[in-house]
Amino acid sequence: MGHPLRPRSLDESQRSVIELPLDASGVVVGAPGSGKTSTVVERVVRLVEQGVAPEQIMVLTPTRTAATALRDTLALTVGVATSGPLARSVAAFAYLLVRAHAVARGEEPPRLLTGPDEDRLIADLLAGDAEDERDGASRWPEWMSAEVRGTAGMRAELRAFLAEMTTLGITPDDLAERAERTGHDAWASVASFAREYALVRSRMRGAHRDAAGLVREAVDLADRLGEGSVDVLDGLRVILVDDAQELTLGGVELLEALRRRGVAVLAFGDPDVGSGSFRGARPEHFARLATTTHVLEGAHRGTAPQRDLLARVTARIGAAAMAAHRRAPSGAAMDGSVRAFALRSAAEEVDVIARLLRERHVHDGVDWSDCAVIAHDTRQVAALEAELAARDVPTSAIGPARALADTAIVRTLLEVVDISAREPAEWDADDVLLVLGGSLDPVELRRLRGALRHAELASGGERSGREVLESALRHPLEFDLIDTPEARRAARVAETVAAVREGISAGATAHELLWTVWEKQGRERELRELSDGHGPLAEQARRDLSAVASLFDAAKRHGEREDGTTPLDYLRSVLGSGVAEDRLTTSAKAAGVQVSTPAGALGLEFDTVVIAGVQDGVWPNLRVRGGMLDTWRLAEGDDFPDPVDRRRTVLHDELRLFARAVSRARSRVIVTAVDDDDTGPSVLFELLPPAEPAPPEAAHPLTLRGLVAVHRRALTDPRSAESARVHAAGQLALLADAGVAGADPDTWYGVAPPTSLEPIRDPDTAPLRISPSRLHALEQCQLDWVIGDLGGDPGTAVQGLGTLLHAALEEATSADEDALWQFVADRWGQLEFDAAWVGESEARRARDLVSRLAAYLRAAARDGVELVSAEPHFEVEIPLPDAAHPAVLSGYIDRVERHLDGRVVIVDLKTGRSEATGDKAVATNPQLAAYQLAFERGAIGEVAGGIGGGAKLLVLKKTRYAPYAEPHQPPFDDETRAAFLARVDGAIRIMRRTSFEAPFEEHCRDDHVRGLCRIHTIGAVSAS
Repeated sequence: MGHPLRPRSLDESQRSVIELPLDASGVVVGAPGSGKTSTVVERVVRLVEQGVAPEQIMVLTPTRTAATALRDTLALTVGVATSGPLARSVAAFAYLLVRAHAVARGEEPPRLLTGPDEDRLIADLLAGDAEDERDGASRWPEWMSAEVRGTAGMRAELRAFLAEMTTLGITPDDLAERAERTGHDAWASVASFAREYALVRSRMRGAHRDAAGLVREAVDLADRLGEGSVDVLDGLRVILVDDAQELTLGGVELLEALRRRGVAVLAFGDPDVGSGSFRGARPEHFARLATTTHVLEGAHRGTAPQRDLLARVTARIGAAAMAAHRRAPSGAAMDGSVRAFALRSAAEEVDVIARLLRERHVHDGVDWSDCAVIAHDTRQVAALEAELAARDVPTSAIGPARALADTAIVRTLLEVVDISAREPAEWDADDVLLVLGGSLDPVELRRLRGALRHAELASGGERSGREVLESALRHPLEFDLIDTPEARRAARVAETVAAVREGISAGATAHELLWTVWEKQGRERELRELSDGHGPLAEQARRDLSAVASLFDAAKRHGEREDGTTPLDYLRSVLGSGVAEDRLTTSAKAAGVQVSTPAGALGLEFDTVVIAGVQDGVWPNLRVRGGMLDTWRLAEGDDFPDPVDRRRTVLHDELRLFARAVSRARSRVIVTAVDDDDTGPSVLFELLPPAEPAPPEAAHPLTLRGLVAVHRRALTDPRSAESARVHAAGQLALLADAGVAGADPDTWYGVAPPTSLEPIRDPDTAPLRISPSRLHALEQCQLDWVIGDLGGDPGTAVQGLGTLLHAALEEATSADEDALWQFVADRWGQLEFDAAWVGESEARRARDLVSRLAAYLRAAARDGVELVSAEPHFEVEIPLPDAAHPAVLSGYIDRVERHLDGRVVIVDLKTGRSEATGDKAVATNPQLAAYQLAFERGAIGEVAGGIGGGAKLLVLKKTRYAPYAEPHQPPFDDETRAAFLARVDGAIRIMRRTSFEAPFEEHCRDDHVRGLCRIHTIGAVSAS
């Protein structure tokens, strides 16, 4: 990847440019791979050999990344000492010029206003506008509400608009006049906003400039300063510009101003691969420099089919006043250097990309860093980087940096500081989970919450799990009372919060506050150890450490900048900003596959390039750019361009992006897309060879992990041939000896011997307790019962609602519906829901169930039904002749009633949606039968010896005749009693077992009634 130090050979067109006179100005155009960058380097070498001092030569590039790469190449190639770098970005050169002029005048040197700084400033001004609007004053159109203006997208559009105004030299007064002429009300508002923005900027501590302002100021200085004013200008004789097609209008005007001072300006570029139109870099700007035109005609990169593909793409692009460098397709036969794939799903697309990249690396010996994956936009880049890393393909994103707060570990650090700064009374459950989530994973959080909840109940309290978490974070002693690893780590988090609060009170810097959190979390050692390894976890650890280092660098710069903002305000602004910090340095050459947009691949070349996600509607994306503020119209004058012309311009820009991506490859170009019922390949596939399906070998990802999976499947699949099983066993033995994870059978799930062969319930050591409510689960599925019995049932919000209604029924002293609902509402906060809308839906359902319950109580009172007992506990011993202890049938009964005729009826409340409502369905209900057995045995003291009236369910579900149902189970007779006791004996035998059956029944298949044992129905996991 990158620029060659010295070309192996120069063609005639390159040599003619290198030998141009010292004062030669103009443009040098050439197709991708024609040797433009190599010619720039050789031109510098030739000028130095002719006696031009290196300090009199400057090589400019549009971006800092390209300047860094070219600077290193030039330093090694020229081979002489220089007083400064030979290559700079246009913005860096403008800064150098403005700074030199300020120093010469004895003024304070300028400071760069970074993207996040601008974002924070604009956000503050918009927040002030929102406050004014609440007081009745607004400068914005009615259709541009405060909610719209408060979005990150709107702030980004305002930044771009203000930068375009600066680039074009449009003042707020100019914009106001144009707004009046064109009737553009939003422009009038932006003109007012721009005046205030400039005023606030002028009052900031220090001489702050943004990038566009620096370039505009440099243009003015280059035009008006005389000889001897600035050393930077006086000694400059030659400027060479690489990738000049990416220059904005400000950059071109700066070069024109330098040329007017007598500096020779030679710009190298190709308008057919420009990718900066979104930031104002148009091919027409490059053409303004063409006082003379030189064409590079050689081809030094790519295969003939690749160059033909590029020619077919560029032939469809508008010429932009330059087409002499274009080549006609040669008609070369396809040789496999250009391939297209149409895949069945997004997952298959990533699988195929990963397989093809690993083939190039493993089979062909191509270095990872010499491969690239290019996607249309940054959203696709982020997804591809994560997906490829998960498939053991080392990746590294290039191009624009991500916002600091987009990384989870950085966001956690910032959130801890933010929440610590607030008063504990202001914390809510989400804040607590955010703070603790940085040190505990979801499983550990659940354990901690459960332990705190159990302690709360044991002390007689009724607070929910979330409430006790909030309380413990405010009072860390509550964590200390629970001696578990999770509680100890949570206590450290509480101590961190307290330490940050002390730091804020003591005036700590942003860097010091962050260091307090980072040090207290203690994650550095874990991440360092992980980063030393290989695989997805190591890649993620390295990304996390890099992000944390970037955060500390940014915090350190804030302390040095002294811009008037407090450390807390600064950290909160970073947390809320979606704008990346400007990169002041570039990273070293990455070791992984480069994942990038076409713009990020500027000036780079690779052996293999995969162009991914070339979908219809995505590439080309013909949506006309412009946004709410119509930024594009600033450069167009007052006339509104034809919409067809605008859409044609967008199409040409999209073709340039595709041409840029295609032209980055030396040996292989692979284009992929998904072709399914929802989407299809782009029209660009018409320019490619016929699309191929996924190759059969893509099922095996060509990784050690995948190899282990393939051999394990062959070894354990009963359908495998004996020879295949023997081969797989031998290969796994070799992999195990090499220490490959998962190859050793001793580590396989289900292969290790059981930790115990003793029964789960042993009546020889303790009474065997049987819950009536679990009898049905045991009879339906033994595995489902044992998972729940061992604590594997997490419960649901629906079950929690049922518990609340049972408690309301137990405590009810009347049929007053409002009193029943008040009881439920007072305890509603104890329930936890996955989303707010689920809670709202369940609250409506709860109100309906309370209404039905009240209707039943009113009817019972009207019929003279007496409540004998609510929630009585019972125990019925069942002797076990072959064991030391009996079985005990025990539980709680919801309600015991006595009717006017003296009959005792046992009531069990049901709140589920799928409960049966007919008598026949409950005739053999084991829970009701257990209650009847307890009544017969005299285990319900209040009604012992009474007249049995059977048992019934109270189902809070509407029937034809009432808002609830009362399916009834008749009193025991000899036959039903014996049948139930036989069922209890069967349950006891099952509970005493050491193994349990897992039948494939309805609860395994029904998506709405999922048993705890459903995992045994999930199919095999794929080899990848």
